[in-house]
Amino acid sequence: MKTRSILFSILIVLFFWGTGSAATQPTVPRTILTFYDSKENSDIRTTRIHRYLEMAINHLGLKFKYLDINKPLPDLKDLEDIRGVFTWFNTDYMPDPPGFLSWADQLMDKKIKWVIFGLTGVVSDFQGNQTPLPLINRFLGRLGLQTQENWKNVTYDVKLKFTDKQMVEFERPYTGILPPFLKIYRVDETATTFLSASWGKDLATTSDLIVIGPQGGYAAPGYYISGNEEFHQWYLNPFEFFRRAFATDDLPKPDTTTLSGRRMYYSHIDGDGWRNETEIEGYRDTQKLSAEVVFNEALEPFPDLPVTLAPIAGDLDPKWYGNEEALDLARKMLALPQVEAGSHTYSHPYFWEYYKDYKAEKEWGQFLAKKEKPDSLIAKRFAPFLPAKKNQSGQAAKKKSKEKDNPIPKIYNYPRAYLDYPFDLDQEIIGSIEFINKLCPPGKKVKVLQWSGDTSPFPAALAKTRQIQVMNINGGDTKFDSEFPSQSWVSSVGFQNEDQLQIYASLSNENTYTELWQNNYSGFQNLITTLKSTESPRRLKPFNLYYHMYSGQKTASLNALVKNLKYAQSQEIAPVATSHYAQIAEGFYSTRFVPLGPQRWRIENRGRLQTIRFDDAAGLAVNTEKSQGVIGQRHFQGSLYVSLDEARKNPVIALKIFSPGEKLPTAAQPYLVQGRWHISNLEFPRKHQATFTAQGFGDGEMVWKVPEPGQYEFNLSSDTSVQQTLNRSEEHTSELQSH
Repeated sequence: MKTRSILFSILIVLFFWGTGSAATQPTVPRTILTFYDSKENSDIRTTRIHRYLEMAINHLGLKFKYLDINKPLPDLKDLEDIRGVFTWFNTDYMPDPPGFLSWADQLMDKKIKWVIFGLTGVVSDFQGNQTPLPLINRFLGRLGLQTQENWKNVTYDVKLKFTDKQMVEFERPYTGILPPFLKIYRVDETATTFLSASWGKDLATTSDLIVIGPQGGYAAPGYYISGNEEFHQWYLNPFEFFRRAFATDDLPKPDTTTLSGRRMYYSHIDGDGWRNETEIEGYRDTQKLSAEVVFNEALEPFPDLPVTLAPIAGDLDPKWYGNEEALDLARKMLALPQVEAGSHTYSHPYFWEYYKDYKAEKEWGQFLAKKEKPDSLIAKRFAPFLPAKKNQSGQAAKKKSKEKDNPIPKIYNYPRAYLDYPFDLDQEIIGSIEFINKLCPPGKKVKVLQWSGDTSPFPAALAKTRQIQVMNINGGDTKFDSEFPSQSWVSSVGFQNEDQLQIYASLSNENTYTELWQNNYSGFQNLITTLKSTESPRRLKPFNLYYHMYSGQKTASLNALVKNLKYAQSQEIAPVATSHYAQIAEGFYSTRFVPLGPQRWRIENRGRLQTIRFDDAAGLAVNTEKSQGVIGQRHFQGSLYVSLDEARKNPVIALKIFSPGEKLPTAAQPYLVQGRWHISNLEFPRKHQATFTAQGFGDGEMVWKVPEPGQYEFNLSSDTSVQQTLNRSEEHTSELQSH
């Protein structure tokens, strides 16, 4: 079934609103400053903060701004939208501890909250000069803590005490030998200790391990997360800890998981394996390609599930490895109404960092000179970039390349799949998109660039997608199952790289379930476990079905893929295209909340993000009389999801008290409870009438709450005109349901 855009007319009570003004006003701060050490992690993506923790911060409506501890601290007057500071240092030294503490003091004077995981990082500088203890204690005193800077290293006699099970032993209990800890003491009665250690005679000696006070919080090293790079689980509940430490209850949460009151669904395919010959019975005898199997078994039978198809241009281009058969198949697939066009680059870089400061001569010498004859096509293409003819004859690298000169991870043999032409960033991104655009039917163009290989593009590559106004996605690799039994494996919404933004795929693809396509080819069916784990007890991610063309190569992998597609059809979802999701995810980072009074906010700069979430909100509902641009509301798992009208630039949300005993909150005008399609342009042109636009995939299921029971008429204007009259006479809180 193709995407539909439908205008409904419903006989209801008239209600008007405006968009409100957008005068410059203070906003609710959402940014948390955090530090990393570029000497230890040159790529922020590899830090513990980004990998383990940023998702929980995002879920609370917050976002990180990373600062390199080796660079000068930012001037306070240049900082905007700062809610707090978070540190997770690996060492107890830094370039200038006194300067850092003075800067911290000024921030906390401005009521900026400060949270410490583990070491303070301020004990000494790089030359070993010790920081005076009074300076350290002045800093800790702002958090209600004090220390003598001595450690409890032997812990066999230590007993732990905690009273709040919501805060600790979140994913695993404290067992075995306890880690050593800094002896630190709570000195502010307004602060709360959530975990303490006692030892000695009658357990009279104590130290506080997890504390939250009015100015921030502290968690002792080794007592918030357990494990190593291969396996880790939370002792500490990061959602509860940071909710309290950064006081996020007053912060509406921009939500990237939900649309029209339902869990969002999107799917995208990377083109890897397009030209693989399938092994599946019924296809292998005629030497069919994996891509054709995917077309026949995963695309055509599921017209209600949108998917973004991103070929590797080099697989299709006859000047590279393509042919007319591959081109015709691509045209056929891209012509399907539910298929969005994407690009998976031209030559498929595996290791993007290699191309940040690219030199064709270096790539030739390291990977091509020894195997390419001087008169080969590839040698001729590289020749203009080489300093001398002898380099074409395999003599380019007289001295053996050192490991540091060839930083390709061991999982890759080459820095990209196809080295047939010298690397060209414009060709890789713009060229691939232009090539695939020529294969699209009229009216359809590439909307998204899907990062290849290690999915770690450098800033210039990200900027290139912005230049041509194409969305980007991939990276993250979220898994949450029996093999990865922790929310610390759930990725953030994206990654802010300098001034550029990379949007992560919401869930991992079949490559990580099959040992990098080496074994366990049915493993992708375990995606369902991650889908369930990221839906309850809190919705952390949308439903994302992300895979490669090589899933059409083997019977087991195809069966796993089809199982996931059928599972998607069985769920209550709101399907969207991948580029639509990426725009929503971008809106997470740009959204601003302007407080207009108690429980009332104006939302600005949200882009295409249309859902705002309020947690612990079973007793709250939208006050429709004081709100503007709100289409609907739905309670789910204790949270209130508020749907906004995309046509309203600066909507206003106001909340009111709601009795959870009621079925649905009452309102003077109809509102959307939940639906499969994206609803916008809700208008009330005449008395007893409303119109709105609905766009989506599959059947247009939706549930509306109406002011009172009665007779309601639907007038649908679309490809097929339909008129329905529905009678509902249950009770005053009856629902109007449309299919």
